[in-house]
Amino acid sequence: MEIKIIAEASTELERRTIGWGVSFLVDNDLLFDTFSNEDFLKENLIKLGVDIKQLKYVVISHDHWDHTGGLWYILRENPNVNVFICKSSSFSFKQRIKAFGVNIVEVEDPVEIKENIFTTGEIIGKYNNSPLPEQALVVGNDKLTVITGCAHPGIVIILRKVRELFLNPIYLVLGGFHLYDKSENEIYGIIEQFKNLNIERLAPCHCTGERAIDLFKEAFGEKVIEISIGMEIEIS
Repeated sequence: MEIKIIAEASTELERRTIGWGVSFLVDNDLLFDTFSNEDFLKENLIKLGVDIKQLKYVVISHDHWDHTGGLWYILRENPNVNVFICKSSSFSFKQRIKAFGVNIVEVEDPVEIKENIFTTGEIIGKYNNSPLPEQALVVGNDKLTVITGCAHPGIVIILRKVRELFLNPIYLVLGGFHLYDKSENEIYGIIEQFKNLNIERLAPCHCTGERAIDLFKEAFGEKVIEISIGMEIEIS
């Protein structure tokens, strides 16, 4: 199975120039998150030869602008996709999707989207002191890949839930870890918990923060994958 990096931004310069967020193509027919900039997402999909009509699933980690900006382009071009969103997403977000007439799956508990690809179900985090539901993607069988959007509930909390749900070891963690506003001591603590969870590979990006990414590189060395747009990651 393959994960392709469609769009990603991790630095303040990228945020000011191309946008913010992530978008990953999984197994050629599932798009996880849709970046912030619709035009940039569209441009990258075309460059990377992705046929939007072949998409069967779109999974939105949470309803923030930097993960939903390109969704409306996808829905205009392919109203046959199944859109998986957190059940506790905002009413206005749900209504806007429903206006396209697509099939919406409101996720509360863990569910299998397709063979060997699951959502964790919604996990409640916080944003601006308000509850924020978020889901992550779990891919694989013997060894798991966990794909996150922003990890607002806490990256370690998400990983622990995955271990409880699936029991299998986690091979790769890819996505935003939401550590850009954490102190170095807090980041070191999270690094230790990654070690305790025996994570084999990791690809922190987006809202992880540049300093946190550097600290992960120092701690894990070659286990850290530096992702770039267009990169393809093979997983079991």
